[in-house]
Amino acid sequence: MTNTMNSLDTKAVLNRLLVLHYRSLPVYLNQAMPWLHQNSAAAQEVLQSIAADHEATADRFGAMIVAEGGAPTFGEFPLRYTALHDLALDYLVLRMIEYEKLLIQRISECADLLRMAPAPQAAALESLGAAKAHLQSLEEVAPNLHVL
Repeated sequence: MTNTMNSLDTKAVLNRLLVLHYRSLPVYLNQAMPWLHQNSAAAQEVLQSIAADHEATADRFGAMIVAEGGAPTFGEFPLRYTALHDLALDYLVLRMIEYEKLLIQRISECADLLRMAPAPQAAALESLGAAKAHLQSLEEVAPNLHVL
C-alpha cells in the first residue's frame, strides 16, 4: 500500500473543487442578476468580484485535472438556486455569507484529502484563503444593506 494519493483520487478531489467554484451561488447570481436597490452598488461589486474569482479558480482546477490526464466535470447549478434569482441582492448577501462559510468547510476537507499531493493541495489552500477573504468582503457590505 502506498502513502501517496493516486491520480484518480486527486482528479476526483480536484473535480469536486472545480464544481464547488464553477457552480457556486455567487457565479449563479452574477449570471442571473438579482433585483438591485439604489444602494446595492457595493454589494454588486463584491458579487462580481467573487464570481470572477470563483470562475478563475475553477479554470485553474480544470487545468490541473487535464494535466493529470483527466477530464473536468463541470456539473450543474443546484436547482434550488432558481428560486433566488428574483430576490433582492441585499437579502442574497446573507445567503452568500452562508454559502462562503460552507465553501470554506468543503475546501478545507478537500485540502486535507490532497495532503499527499503537494501542488493540488497548495491550489486548494490558496482557494481556501480566497474564500475567507470573500467571506470578509461579504460581511463588510452586509451591514449597509436593507435586509428585512
